[in-house]
Amino acid sequence: MKQTKKIIALLLAVMMLISCTAVASFAATKKTTYSKYDYNRDGKVIYTVLGDSIAAGYSLPGFVEDTKWKAEWPVVPGSYPEYVGKALGAKHTYQDAHIGLRSTDLRYLLCDDYIGDIAVGWRVPTTDNYRTVDQAGLATVRKQYLNHIKKADVITLNIGINDLTIPSGILDNVQGENLNLLLAFWGDMLGNAYKLADNAAYMAQVSTLLIGFYRNYVSNFNAIVTKIKEVNPTAKLLVLGYYNAAQDAFVKGALPVDIGALVTPFIDLFNSHAAGAAAGNGYTYVKMEHIDTLFCDRTSPGYLNDNHPTAYGHKQMADIIMAAINA
Repeated sequence: MKQTKKIIALLLAVMMLISCTAVASFAATKKTTYSKYDYNRDGKVIYTVLGDSIAAGYSLPGFVEDTKWKAEWPVVPGSYPEYVGKALGAKHTYQDAHIGLRSTDLRYLLCDDYIGDIAVGWRVPTTDNYRTVDQAGLATVRKQYLNHIKKADVITLNIGINDLTIPSGILDNVQGENLNLLLAFWGDMLGNAYKLADNAAYMAQVSTLLIGFYRNYVSNFNAIVTKIKEVNPTAKLLVLGYYNAAQDAFVKGALPVDIGALVTPFIDLFNSHAAGAAAGNGYTYVKMEHIDTLFCDRTSPGYLNDNHPTAYGHKQMADIIMAAINA
């Protein structure tokens, strides 16, 4: 009996030893886990959004333009930045996309060695109704932008389409002071592009002008990407391609016009540069195709005049972005 008790006691002691060893071993090998997007390894994913009105959520019901100039605007419910931020489990989403931004404007906001053009006052702090840049205000906003880029674990860049729709070359020849009136006129002109197609000579001039804007875009885009990577070389940077908002628009009339076919060559030109430069510049190019837009929505007041995504279009974009992040 004593021998049995000794054996039992010995077995219990061995079991306790094994138990303690296992616990100690587990404690020694257990590691704190972080989201794979948390490059700072602090358990707090930061997502920074750079872009224009598409990223800003313009045309969605919850969009309200913030009249006080600052880098960060509210994240609009139902916009792709909201969906992506939630999918990433982001602690904070810096929504630094603004309506009307061209590549020229964003480069001007980020790079203090770039002089911009006569139209940059439309989308940066100014002192006298879009004409004279408020340099002190600009310095404050630039600091905000660069800080949000520096903090980011994930950055999406959606810029360039306004280089086509708000061309600075047109602005260079403006007579008068009503810049907003001019921009409204040009926007309406593009929205009614099918009427312009009757005038082949005019369309040829527009095409030549747009090629010039493309060259300007390439220079700006390269500078923007370089600046982002300089400020934050470790963040996952995703450059979003441009979708053709008019891809399904075809207008019948005396001269039937496939509007999408008119726009496609320029969209392809911009996308080819963004896609081709990805491998050598440390970012992921995200191709955007067949996005649901107000331009092709016959039930929308924006039919044939608004290239922004519908609510469903923003969901499509978010799904494509997350697929690229998780690839």
